[in-house]
Amino acid sequence: MFILEAKYSTNLPQVAYSAQQVKQYEGEAARMSATNLSQLMHRAGQALFSLFDHELVTAQRVLLLAGKGNNAGDAYVLAKLLHHAGREVCVYAVFPPEQLLGDAQQAYLSAGQSGVNIVTEQPELQNFCVIVDGVFGTGFKGQLPPLLIELFRACKNSLAKRVSIDIPSGVNGTTSVVAQGAFAADMTMTFIALKQGTLTGSAKACCGQLLYASLDVADAFEQLVKPSATLLASHSLLSQLKQRAEDSYKNSCGHVLVIGGNKGMAGAVRLAAEAALRSGAGLVSVATHPDSAASVLQGRYELMVHGIDKADELELLMDKADVIVIGPGLGQNDWAKTVFEKSLSFEGPVVVDADALNMLASSHKHYAHAVLTPHLGEAKRLLADAQDVDPLSRFTLATWLATNYKATIVLKGPGSLVADTKRININRSGCSAMASAGMGDVLSGIIGALRAQGMEPFAASSLAVYIHGLAAQIAAKEGERGLLASDLFVHIRRLLG
Repeated sequence: MFILEAKYSTNLPQVAYSAQQVKQYEGEAARMSATNLSQLMHRAGQALFSLFDHELVTAQRVLLLAGKGNNAGDAYVLAKLLHHAGREVCVYAVFPPEQLLGDAQQAYLSAGQSGVNIVTEQPELQNFCVIVDGVFGTGFKGQLPPLLIELFRACKNSLAKRVSIDIPSGVNGTTSVVAQGAFAADMTMTFIALKQGTLTGSAKACCGQLLYASLDVADAFEQLVKPSATLLASHSLLSQLKQRAEDSYKNSCGHVLVIGGNKGMAGAVRLAAEAALRSGAGLVSVATHPDSAASVLQGRYELMVHGIDKADELELLMDKADVIVIGPGLGQNDWAKTVFEKSLSFEGPVVVDADALNMLASSHKHYAHAVLTPHLGEAKRLLADAQDVDPLSRFTLATWLATNYKATIVLKGPGSLVADTKRININRSGCSAMASAGMGDVLSGIIGALRAQGMEPFAASSLAVYIHGLAAQIAAKEGERGLLASDLFVHIRRLLG
């Protein structure tokens, strides 16, 4: 049976759900769509087959790894379709097929009756062009057994293309926790709805390229279930940025004060300050260590740079600012502690990054209106001794921080999360080239500028993270290694218009 029309898309929806939501409501969504779970399994197999018919056309020898749940059923449906299409197919049943139930059992029996080669001993992996992971699905949590860890390691070390069905085995589709030895896919085709856990952190890397197949029940599913997160596309994010009025002037575009740049760390505060300028702030002031002032000002004379010794000097600058950004190059010495303590009295919007996050974690104090921008290590320090939060569950961690610090949280990393107490957005942009010094400083400057131009914190943070990542993707086209944070400025300006 040949599928001539693709049943999947590379265009992802703008909403995501927990794996439990999909598992709980997929049957009802099927009934609302005048179908059933058995037909959904066959549609999933057909969507996977269309991937082979369009993207993996030359793959003649295919190994499918089948577990004991519905993912295994999808794998057996796919195996039968590939076999009928003349591909050389082998299904390795990593669990005894007798454990299969219901629709998955019927798919197994049908594949066997059609002549599909089904084995219970691991075949030689080097004999296959593609390996398809159909071991675990939306219900996975916990750890993988040693047998599968070894199998998945061997798959990763083979030359075969690796495809996962719905969710890579070993990835928790709700929490984003990745078990040791999880299957590392080059492509993952997910069904019905996006699972939030596959879109962020290490789980994102396990998925590789994410493909989506609605199985013709997505509309019904969306009527039944409220999304647990958004995955906003560029047009949705940029639409929240107001156009500048014809009679705009510098004071109407916001005044950002960037605080940091301790002795020997002028570069960080300079990057944040210039990022604020490039992102449309009308005025940008810098409060920095006196020894750093000349370095910060050099070559960027549009900045208003102040070397400050005393807290009172900072208070005068804060009085003139609409937004402050604190943390880039701040350090943790007495000078840093003095300016940090003074900044806590600021009643306007604050963006908190780097060493200011570490001081906030140990101070047990809150800013009135803050955006906190931790990476995972900083987030764990902000978590302190909270025993009921799994720091590896990025969604739980971000939500806890938002609630306990009464702030908008930007949990950085692949698929950065932006969270407040009511919602979470998962960022779509970014690339590995961003593993470079100063990237976080640039991000904090962008957020500060957008807040100064009147955007509310969640929208400003979501747009800033997206623009930051997209600018890096564009800049990385000239080479991912050696990308500098300052290389993003020209692209940030273009993207924000």
